[in-house]
Amino acid sequence: MRIVHTSDWHIGRRFERESLEADQRAFLSWLAALIESRRVDLLIVAGDIYDRAMPAEDAVTLLDEGIDLLRAAGAEIALIAGNHDSARRLGFGARRQALGGVHVFADERSRPRPLRLQIGGDEVFLLGVPYLDPALVTGVYDDDAEIPRQRSHESVLSAALELGRSAIGAPSIVIAHAFVTGAATSDSERSLAVGGADRVDAGIFDGFDYVALGHLHRPQTLGSDRIAYSGSPIPYSFSETAPKSVRLLETAGSAITSIEEIPVPVGRGVATISGTLGELLEDPAHEAIADRWVCAELSDETTQVMALERLQSRFPFATTVRYATRAQSSPTGIDLEAEDPASMPTEEIVFSFLADLRDREATEAERELVRAAVQQAERSMER
Repeated sequence: MRIVHTSDWHIGRRFERESLEADQRAFLSWLAALIESRRVDLLIVAGDIYDRAMPAEDAVTLLDEGIDLLRAAGAEIALIAGNHDSARRLGFGARRQALGGVHVFADERSRPRPLRLQIGGDEVFLLGVPYLDPALVTGVYDDDAEIPRQRSHESVLSAALELGRSAIGAPSIVIAHAFVTGAATSDSERSLAVGGADRVDAGIFDGFDYVALGHLHRPQTLGSDRIAYSGSPIPYSFSETAPKSVRLLETAGSAITSIEEIPVPVGRGVATISGTLGELLEDPAHEAIADRWVCAELSDETTQVMALERLQSRFPFATTVRYATRAQSSPTGIDLEAEDPASMPTEEIVFSFLADLRDREATEAERELVRAAVQQAERSMER
């Protein structure tokens, strides 16, 4: 059996303010062609199918058309809900979809049920565990132990895996959406919790032949090529400079016999460039990145007029301008890296936010408005 592992499609997401629909559609078309050419039997999508719990109509349409395309290419599909997805919305009609070869694991309030999937003469055992919010699954994994189970992602995910591990055969694949300790992150991932409660140890996956992970956007393995993030199929932030890929597994009998990383050749790349505005507009060394999403870090001492618009004359997909001289000191003179916001006057925090947002300091008239608004809010809180 041939199986492709992918994750974090984030259908409906935008890059800064720019639509990614064309890139996402291109990926789904490429993936369908890969499935057909390599005769893939099963496609795994390890969560964050959509970018929002309430996706836009265009996003729903794109996913609907994409699933039709992938099924027509010949693969059955197994997907789980991620932390960006609404489990209820994604799981609507799951039983009916399974009849058509699309297996949706999105019921986070019921204990997971292993799926024995037979395709041709081969079989594989899947344990699909949707993202489990410890606050929402209270009671699902409670037991009669004297010591109450901790309310952490590792605790509830470990409990779900324990239930499935005893009822699964080989080759076994668990599909999960989690932040495994030691993995490398990107700027575009949403934290699952605060205080480290979102981290899980890789040891909780012991006993499974392959662990298909989602949530982190950088392709990577964790100690073994059998525990892996496929990563997102296209970049969603300027930190995602690593090549994108999907993973192709082959099984024979009760074993996984090979694992191959296949580069994803579609999707616009990203680049961050530094220098004065004049240098970035003239330096021939930047010709190679003209078709990428571009972030410019300007070293000019003063704010440049219409900097983004001027950059777009050379880099059509430039989306972001930052000032390197403000990395340590904001236009208001406050060191944002060293200063504890909790110790700053409220109006100064607002001034800093406005300066970073608009690349200029607030006028005195604007400052007076902010001070008046802050004073009114503080008086209201005292009542």
